[in-house]
Amino acid sequence: MRRTIIKLAAAALMISACPQVIGAQENSTSGLSRSLDRAIAFAIRLEIHANRLENRAEVCVGFSNGLAVDEKAILSELKHEKLQVHSNEWCNRGVRGLTVSLIPPVKESEPGTYELTIEVGDLRPIRERGEHFGTLVRRGTYTVKCRDGVEPELVRFQETALPGCSPCG
Repeated sequence: MRRTIIKLAAAALMISACPQVIGAQENSTSGLSRSLDRAIAFAIRLEIHANRLENRAEVCVGFSNGLAVDEKAILSELKHEKLQVHSNEWCNRGVRGLTVSLIPPVKESEPGTYELTIEVGDLRPIRERGEHFGTLVRRGTYTVKCRDGVEPELVRFQETALPGCSPCG
C-alpha cells in the first residue's frame, strides 16, 4: 500500500512537471532565439557560397562564447543544406581547415532584423608553418531580416577592409 502511494505521488509529480518542460522547450526554439538562429545559418550559408567553400570538407563554424544561440541547430540546418561543416572544436583538435565564425556583438536593429559579423579564417599557417595565428581571409557584416514562415532575406552586406590591404576595401 505504501509503495503504491509513493508510486502514485511520483507519477503525479512527473505529470505536473511535463507541461513545464515541454513549454520551456517550445520557448527555446521559438521567438527571438529561433529567428536569430535562422538568420545566423542564412548568413553563414551565404558566406560559404561567396567563398566557394561548398565542397570543402574541412570547414568549421565557430561561435564566440557568450552568444545565446543554438549551435547544434545552426550546424544541423547547414548540414541539411548539404554543406560539409563541422563544429569549431573539430578544427581546433587537429588545427585544420577554414573557419567561418560569428563575431559578437549581434545587433537587432529592428524586430526580426539582425546585423551579424561573419569572418572567414584559414588555419593552415598554424598547421604548416607553426605560426601562432591563422590568416583572416574575409570579414563582413550581414543585415538579415527574419519573419516567421518566410525564408530569411538579405537586406545588406558590407565587406570590411582587411588590415594591410588598402586597395581591397
